[in-house]
Amino acid sequence: MTAFGQEKTPLPLFDVDIQLIRFGEVDADVLLYNMHDNENTSALAGRVFAEKYAGDYYELIHTGKRNLSFLHGKDSVHVDPNRIYTDTGIWLQLEKNEVTDSLAFAAIAQWRDSLLAILRPEDRLLVIALHNNTANKYSYKSYKPGEEYADEAQDLSRGSVCDKDDFFFVTDIDQFESLSKSKYNVVLQSTLTLTDDGSLSVYCYQKGIPYINVEAQHGHLTRQIKMLVYAYRDLIEDQYADKQDKQTRRALKKKLRELIRASKF
Repeated sequence: MTAFGQEKTPLPLFDVDIQLIRFGEVDADVLLYNMHDNENTSALAGRVFAEKYAGDYYELIHTGKRNLSFLHGKDSVHVDPNRIYTDTGIWLQLEKNEVTDSLAFAAIAQWRDSLLAILRPEDRLLVIALHNNTANKYSYKSYKPGEEYADEAQDLSRGSVCDKDDFFFVTDIDQFESLSKSKYNVVLQSTLTLTDDGSLSVYCYQKGIPYINVEAQHGHLTRQIKMLVYAYRDLIEDQYADKQDKQTRRALKKKLRELIRASKF
């Protein structure tokens, strides 16, 4: 079934109103997902891309903040929605809140499973996460030797686009080698020193699901859309290029040009 538009699915957690909003093409081969409600540039990039080009885009809507927050007894608990896709990740999040209650774990795990049942990452050809960062904090540079996340990276490719805050993060060596031919920075997730922090990249790696994070600085909308388009064309469309007739390829190029023009606002 194919349909375009906007749908909302309620996913409450501990009585907190959480909505999963969808744009784009139902059951598309590519899943696009924005899980942090304060990363608005990536949210807009995902909506534009899914509506005008391709993909099944989902976005978590709750408080406008990064974390999911709820009351546990008399205490506030704050959970990063990108740290709950493995059981280990959920327990680590609870430990940060000094919570050891198995009922809290079970509730979050059930919520996660309901979310994954809707997203269906295992049924996709590619999962694309969309994230934003703040200048001079988390970036491509964070994975260089001696930096904070050096152990999480197996390899790095420096692109000609100099802004270190805009980069691809991938879990597969073939994706890395392919995207390294672009002008963008690329980080390959380590397989030997990988930390199970519950992130979607770890979950996808463990399940053998092709995954890429298109990471860009807040406000870099046009670049993030261009990175999305490049990744989609490089990792998906080119696999089928020999099967496409000239008319189809011309139509795709026209859609691409329209998409880039639409992003310039």
